[in-house]
Amino acid sequence: MDVILKLVKNIITIDGPSGVGKGTLAFSLAERLGWNVLDSGLLYRLVGYLSFKEGLETSKEIVLFLNKSKIKPISNFNEGICEIELNEKVLGKELRNENIASRAAELAKEEEIRNSIIKIQRDAYDSKIGLIADGRDMGTIIFPEAALKVFLQASPKVRAERRANQLKEKGMSVIMHDLLEQIQQRDEEDTNRKISPLKPADDSLVIDTSNLSIKEVEERVMKNFKKL
Repeated sequence: MDVILKLVKNIITIDGPSGVGKGTLAFSLAERLGWNVLDSGLLYRLVGYLSFKEGLETSKEIVLFLNKSKIKPISNFNEGICEIELNEKVLGKELRNENIASRAAELAKEEEIRNSIIKIQRDAYDSKIGLIADGRDMGTIIFPEAALKVFLQASPKVRAERRANQLKEKGMSVIMHDLLEQIQQRDEEDTNRKISPLKPADDSLVIDTSNLSIKEVEERVMKNFKKL
């Protein structure tokens, strides 16, 4: 027997692979609506950070650390980024590191870790304020009750070009062939993993951002939001 969910109007989920504009759209919508932002990927980066910083080698050790810690996602609208308060210490730039990102991608495959993070993600929702939840399984697993679920997509080539521009702005050298290959490999892993695979929810609004500006994407989402 299918469970009928009571849809919640002040949650918007934004799912999709990297490089489609999820984070930028999330903050743009949140500022417009006066809601909070959840960058779920940052929580997995926190796990990668803990693995390095605390020397936690196994999923069990990481889960135990998470369970005994006070963890709160923070929306930093001045910087246009999310941060995480870990036991009263705010982490931001420390989590945005390529080595941490790689480690986070490995650990995100572990069922124990994903299950331990679900509660933190759901606790980010304040019913009095509202939430824009950005990730890969926000609409399918974490907030299936969201009245509006958005799934962004774009061609791997476009996404590689966007990522290359980001890296160049940071003064980093880029090999496009390698970058495109990495993106395609990550897509393959995300869409085919057994736990929380990357896919649009059945009732998602699917938008291809390849040839759209963030403003155009935002207007499409808001048009659907106003119909709720």
